[in-house]
Amino acid sequence: MKHFPLIALIALSLLGCSNQPSIENKKKVPLVQVQPVRRASIARTLSTTGEVVAVVTVNIVPTVEGTVVFQPWREGDRIKRNEKLVGIERAAYHAEVEAAKATLAIARAKLADLRADARPEEVAKSRAAIADLEAAARFNKSDLERTSKLVSSGSLPGEAFDKAQTVYLSSQAKLAAGREQLRLLENGPTKTAIAVQRALVDEAASRLSLTKVKLSECVIQAPFAGTITKVFVRPGDQASSKSPLLEISDPSSSVIRFHVPEAQSTSVHPGQPLKVQFDAYPGQKFSARIDRVYPELERRTRTRTVEAKLEKKEEKSSLSLVPGMFARLKLALQTVPDAIVVPSDAIVVTPKGATVVYTVRGNKAFQLKVVPGIEEDGKTQLLQGVKPGDLVVVAGNEKLKDGAPVRLPKKQGGAE
Repeated sequence: MKHFPLIALIALSLLGCSNQPSIENKKKVPLVQVQPVRRASIARTLSTTGEVVAVVTVNIVPTVEGTVVFQPWREGDRIKRNEKLVGIERAAYHAEVEAAKATLAIARAKLADLRADARPEEVAKSRAAIADLEAAARFNKSDLERTSKLVSSGSLPGEAFDKAQTVYLSSQAKLAAGREQLRLLENGPTKTAIAVQRALVDEAASRLSLTKVKLSECVIQAPFAGTITKVFVRPGDQASSKSPLLEISDPSSSVIRFHVPEAQSTSVHPGQPLKVQFDAYPGQKFSARIDRVYPELERRTRTRTVEAKLEKKEEKSSLSLVPGMFARLKLALQTVPDAIVVPSDAIVVTPKGATVVYTVRGNKAFQLKVVPGIEEDGKTQLLQGVKPGDLVVVAGNEKLKDGAPVRLPKKQGGAE
């Protein structure tokens, strides 16, 4: 009886040693997590960035030079089509219009006289008028010479010379017309003379129209309704035919412009849908469609320019596009509506470079070679190797071997 405690202790020790291997073997069997292979829609997408651009944007550049006398606009002002934008002062153009009017009036009067019989009192009156015209012409010539000297010395602006020259030329034209009228009155008109005078009337009318067109170019109107985006001059500035006065754009022409790398440049086409996010509207996604694909790649960046427009439902919302807004775009280049997909974590690349997944059957993991396709949002399309319903290992597959025993968590049907 003295030795019983010792014998009992030895027996318990041997019993414990006999159970140790089974516990250790259980701990060596790896615990894995699985998910079923399923069919789902998957798309090959392109994520890129772009910006909002107003396609209809123009610089307002004058065709005449002179002092800006009208320009009340500021950046952000809305304008209507044909609304007056800028007025430029050119006194010489006003004088030319008046001179052209006078020339036309004289030509018409002369034609009327040619068609009427000459009377003695008309001849006398014509001679007196010529004397007045000669005196006016001499005065205007002297005034032109004086003005030329003052302009050369800098005492007067160049416009003064233009105006004096126009007045002088007008007086010369009137004098020449008066002399011709007197000759016709004295000699009597011929059919040819009447025809020539009719042509001169037409010429004078055309010249008047031309001077009016030149004068109208001093007033610049809005080519379309839009918004003033840049202002380059203020009243009092000198307008130049090489410098813009204003920049205007039409906000309704806004598009989202972005660039697609050469590798995907042939996968985009008009009508293709995409999702857009704007930093100005955080957390919101908007639907859009490609509206235009440029016909060639940019040589420097090797990209293709693409323009997209928001869907009609988005345009009717409170969304307001402002040129220059930053945009983040996600474009589906290829969509497979019924693809065989697995979680991307299920795919393992072996040391030899093979792409495999592990499927679980009967508490064992079996290695299968697969051919991956499109990858999107943590899921990957498999072109071959598995079928829907197969259980693939998504966690614990890093060191698995073909045919190795595995354990599943209780929630997935295993017994830990």
